[in-house]
Amino acid sequence: MVRRKSTRVTDRSREMLNDDDRISRLPDGVIHHIYSFIDTRFAVQSSLLSSRWRNTWKSHPYLNFKIDRFTNQTNPSKFPNFVHRFLSDRDNDAEVTTIDFRSNSIKLPLLKEIITYAMSHRTQKLNIEFLGDKTRRGGFDLSLFKSRFLQDLRLSIDFEFLKTPTMTWDLPGLTSLNLESVTFTLHPPNDSKSIELFSRFSNLKTLMLVNCRLSNIDSFIIKSNTLQNLSLIDLNHHSDFIISAPKLSSFTYYGMARFSLSALDLDSLQTVSFHIIYNRALQKQPELVELMIKTFKQLRKAKFLTVNSDVVRLLSGFPELLERRCPFMSLRSLTLVEHRLPPSSIVFSDVIAYFRSSSPGLKVNIELGVAPWNIRWIDCL
Repeated sequence: MVRRKSTRVTDRSREMLNDDDRISRLPDGVIHHIYSFIDTRFAVQSSLLSSRWRNTWKSHPYLNFKIDRFTNQTNPSKFPNFVHRFLSDRDNDAEVTTIDFRSNSIKLPLLKEIITYAMSHRTQKLNIEFLGDKTRRGGFDLSLFKSRFLQDLRLSIDFEFLKTPTMTWDLPGLTSLNLESVTFTLHPPNDSKSIELFSRFSNLKTLMLVNCRLSNIDSFIIKSNTLQNLSLIDLNHHSDFIISAPKLSSFTYYGMARFSLSALDLDSLQTVSFHIIYNRALQKQPELVELMIKTFKQLRKAKFLTVNSDVVRLLSGFPELLERRCPFMSLRSLTLVEHRLPPSSIVFSDVIAYFRSSSPGLKVNIELGVAPWNIRWIDCL
C-alpha cells in the first residue's frame, strides 16, 4: 500500500514538473507582447527566471525606458550607461516597433543615441519625454531624423531643433507628429527669418505643437498636402504663421491674443477651436481685435466654431468692430466655453449677434467645464 501511494505521488510530481514552465513555452510573439507593458530594465532582469528567456530581451520590438525620482533604481546616474549597453548588446538585425523613453535625467548625447538607433532599426513609433523641471542646454540638427518606417513621433524635450539651409528631416511615412517644449532655431541665422519644416512629410495627417518656442523666426510656414488636424498650443513666439493645407479639417489654437495667420487654401476646414488669454490691458490694444478678425477671415469656411469666454470679452470691448459682418459664412454651430459663473448673457448676446450676422441659422451652445449644454434662452435674445 505504501509503495502504491509513493508511485502515485511520484507520477503527480512528474506531471507537475512537466507543467511548471508553461509560461516559458509561450510563443515569442506572446512573450514580446507581455514585455511591451513593463520597463525594459525589468525585462532584462526577468531573463534570469528561465533559460528560455535568457536572450529574448535582445529582440523585443517594444522598448520602454522610464526613470524619475520615484524609480526604485538605487543609482539613477547609471541609467544612461544601461541604455547604451542595452542597445549595443541587442541583436543588430532585430526591428524595433516602438521606443518609449521617459526620463528626468536625459542628456544630449543619450538623446542623439536613441534617435539614431530608432532611425536605423525601422522603428514605427518613437516617444521621448523629458520629465525634469530644469532647463536643458544644447541642440541638434534635424538631419538625425531619416527613416521611411517611422509613423508616429512625439518629442517632449527642451532642446533646440537646429534648422540649417541644407538640412531637413526626411520622414516620408510619418502620419502623426507631436512636438512639445522644443525650440525651433535657424542656424546660422539668415536674413529671411522664415522656416518651413513639414512639406516633405508626404503622409502627415496630425501635427501638434505644444509649449514650443520660435526663436528669431519671423515666418513659421506649415505646408502639407495631407495634413488633416493641426493644433498650436501655448507657443512662445512673435512669428507670423502661414498655413497651406488643402485637406485640413480641424484647427486648434490656444495662446496669446496676438496671432497672425495667413492661409492659402483651407477648403476642407470643418472645425475650429480658438482660445486666447485675456486681460484688461488688451482693451487698450484694438489692433489685436483687428488681428483676430483677420485670422477669422482665414478660417471663414469652418462650420463648427468653439471660442472661450476670453475671446468673447475681447470682442465685446470693441462694439464698433462688432457692427461689421462676421467673416464666418458657413457656421452651423458656435460653442462658447465659459469658466466663470454665472455667464454674462448681456455680453454674450452682442457677440452671438455678431456671429449670426453671417449665419442666421446658427446653433449656439455654452460649455461649462467639460459639459456642454444647449443655451435655449439665449436664442430669444
